[in-house]
Amino acid sequence: MIISDKTIEIVESEQKCIGCNACMKGCPMLDRFCDSPKTLLKKLLDEKSFDYKLPYSCMQCGYCTKVCPVDVDLKHLFMELRKDTVNQTNGKLPKDLNTSNVAMHQKLSFTGLFSKKIQHLESDTVFFPGCALQAYSPDLVEKVYSYIRETTKGAGYYNVCCAKPTKMMGKDSEFQKIYLGIDDEFKRRKVKRVITGCQNCYMTILSNSPGIEVISLWEYIDKSGVPAEAKNKYKMKKEEGLNTNKSEYSFVLHDPCPTRDVDSIHMAVRNIIAALGIEIDEMKYSKGKTLCCGAGGMVAITQNDIAKAHMRRRATEKDADYILTYCQECVESMRRGGSKSLHILDLIFLDDFLEVNQGNQSTLDKWKNRFIAKTARL
Repeated sequence: MIISDKTIEIVESEQKCIGCNACMKGCPMLDRFCDSPKTLLKKLLDEKSFDYKLPYSCMQCGYCTKVCPVDVDLKHLFMELRKDTVNQTNGKLPKDLNTSNVAMHQKLSFTGLFSKKIQHLESDTVFFPGCALQAYSPDLVEKVYSYIRETTKGAGYYNVCCAKPTKMMGKDSEFQKIYLGIDDEFKRRKVKRVITGCQNCYMTILSNSPGIEVISLWEYIDKSGVPAEAKNKYKMKKEEGLNTNKSEYSFVLHDPCPTRDVDSIHMAVRNIIAALGIEIDEMKYSKGKTLCCGAGGMVAITQNDIAKAHMRRRATEKDADYILTYCQECVESMRRGGSKSLHILDLIFLDDFLEVNQGNQSTLDKWKNRFIAKTARL
């Protein structure tokens, strides 16, 4: 693939790389293509061309930029190379990237079968759960929404995909067209605040709807307080010695990468866990320097071998009975990597987390759940 003039300017600006290789310690893919990003950047500049597999191996997690002492932004560069690939193939990406699955997901997501305009709005606030939570458990989403309605009277419900998968493919123009419809619905219903149940949705809405206050579900629960029946429930189980003494299980927390720079979310999640009466261990790479779960940038589709290797690495980084996280895609990645994993919502709203099936759902089951979520009278 030929590097566009616009992207060449980015390559030139990133020649400031000093070759310290700090980014390679946590990056899932750079070592597949180079021994140093400095070498890679020079090659891109000299040859003015690239292997299309390079940008579609990047998980777009931002770890490299976070640890770089001179602020080299490979995440941005690789996204621009994705856009170059889209432009040079007229949107028909190479078949071995398997992106037809993403295209089908996006096509179905915006049909009347799986999406719905804002419902039940009697205030300026809506709950935006995101695709992954609805695909996981419509019942759990309903419980979350009931909690939000109890704490914010008249909160609405918006069942639609944020369209980030399209953006991740490098199809920026297509993404903008889709997102315009989402933003128009916010404006039509005079929405001022959106509570997101997904870290990707959080960042997408924050970046594309500047007139709206975006708050993560975790910040919201931390501020509103965990449900009364959930407060200290695991601490009490330990003190009372009930059932299987669930509080004796060990937990380690994985922070999703999309919100690595949002310290308020990191703090809120840990406050919620403490309010439940659970003690956790931290990953070696956590908060702002967290590692991707392995599913970022749609790499589990475009370069599955790289994704699976990184899932194994992250899932086995630290011994624990369960890896806790607050992203459903991360939950599934940790399980694919060989560990047991739970969504924090399981701990808050379910009676017994031991009953959570540790096998990931089939694609068909996920679509069935999304249909149930769409048709439910939340």
